[in-house]
Amino acid sequence: MNRASGRRWYFVLLALLIALSALSAGAQTPDPQPPGPTPDRLRPALNPFPAEQDWSFFADSSKRTDFFDPAKYIPFGDNPQMYLSLGFEYRIQYEYFDNFLFGAGPQDHNGYVFNRVMPHFDFHAGKYFRLFSEFEFDFEDGRNGGPRPQTDEDRGDVHQAFLEIGSHVSSAHGISLRAGRQEVVFGSGRLFDNNEGPNVKLSFDGFRVIAEGAHFRLDLFAVKPVDNNLGFFDDVPHHAESLWGSYLTVPAPIVSGGQADVYYIGEDTKLVTYNRGTAQEIRHTVGTRVFRPIGKGLDYNWEPNFQWGSFGGDSIRAWSVSTETGFTFDSMRFHPRPLLRADVYSGDSNEANESLGTFNPLFPRGAYFSPAIEPLLGPQNLVDVHPAVQFQLKTNITGAFSWNWYWRESTHDGIYAIGSGALIDPAAASHARYLGTQGDLEIRWSPAPHTIIAFNFLGFKPGTFFNTVTNNAGPLAANLGFTYRF
Repeated sequence: MNRASGRRWYFVLLALLIALSALSAGAQTPDPQPPGPTPDRLRPALNPFPAEQDWSFFADSSKRTDFFDPAKYIPFGDNPQMYLSLGFEYRIQYEYFDNFLFGAGPQDHNGYVFNRVMPHFDFHAGKYFRLFSEFEFDFEDGRNGGPRPQTDEDRGDVHQAFLEIGSHVSSAHGISLRAGRQEVVFGSGRLFDNNEGPNVKLSFDGFRVIAEGAHFRLDLFAVKPVDNNLGFFDDVPHHAESLWGSYLTVPAPIVSGGQADVYYIGEDTKLVTYNRGTAQEIRHTVGTRVFRPIGKGLDYNWEPNFQWGSFGGDSIRAWSVSTETGFTFDSMRFHPRPLLRADVYSGDSNEANESLGTFNPLFPRGAYFSPAIEPLLGPQNLVDVHPAVQFQLKTNITGAFSWNWYWRESTHDGIYAIGSGALIDPAAASHARYLGTQGDLEIRWSPAPHTIIAFNFLGFKPGTFFNTVTNNAGPLAANLGFTYRF
């Protein structure tokens, strides 16, 4: 590392430490609450999951207190379960990324802008029938090298369009079938997520059965991921990949309020590339997640799983263990929540006649190791230790500061990119295990109802692994975004 680069990292570290000392506290919720009175407990949060929001309580007109409430519940006749709900999201975000992919490919020293517009409607035709549809218009402007495939731009398409039939349409407890294009998010998004971090979100085509009671929820699904193409209304299911499985949530009170997920996910993909090579993959994943939601006192989110199957003529034996443990000091100023994340994702031994050991994270959330910036490394052949502190400066200002360390799980396997799973550097590029360290800072502010302004900063200092590879520049990234939802 040259002297100028060393000075740059000194000032980056100094800035992050100053930010931590100035903001040394933690928050208990990922999103700030807008100023004003506490919202009705029946009012759904305006979050990135509009298909899961139930606005039927607006059948009582006295509950409609917001300017947009008449659009959230448009009745048809006297049946309170016959109504139309309209919604909208607009997000604009400036992003700067220095040394993207450690300096490989086109670089951009001026930054670029993302725009995302997502209107939706939710039509309920009685207690047992629902039609939900959401459209997406995603644009990138000014990025050197153009938009990255699948994540930066989709000029116009149907993001979701499904029929839901059954008693779960109008009741929290019941059973229903969802058929069509839909988001699928399970657990904390480690294996299935809508990819909220990048500009273009992810959806799936297929079927899902949802059964929910007072103490359980069961999802059965058979889906294909949707290819996000650049043009207008040209997104199609990815026919070379199919997924199926089940996801069950039940109480598991390790401490009061604890729950557990138990799941099986099957995947058949025609061509997959790892450090070992390229072949068809049939992979099965079983796992469990024990968790206690963030609140007062102790929370935890621990998830081990195991994978087996076939990769060409080879068998598969892979695994991962992901943990997050935190404690919220709710009575202290700023409600600090210190936490520790620690994860291990298996890598391949890459030796003849042995099973493929590279873990496949399937469809993990977009901002996996950082709050809202596409991370640098994917959860394959990786070990990370990730202490953090979250804070709530005011009811409408929250944030987090964290520091990560990364290593390869196996020195016989390479390192991979998030999302695509593409091989960044092969195993033979370096004999070292240590990959580097990363600092993150996030501030979220809700200055008015329906509005969130977010700032994120990320810096990565390459470790000894990168000393012998061609692309080894330390990435820096920042973004500033404005989101409006109703």
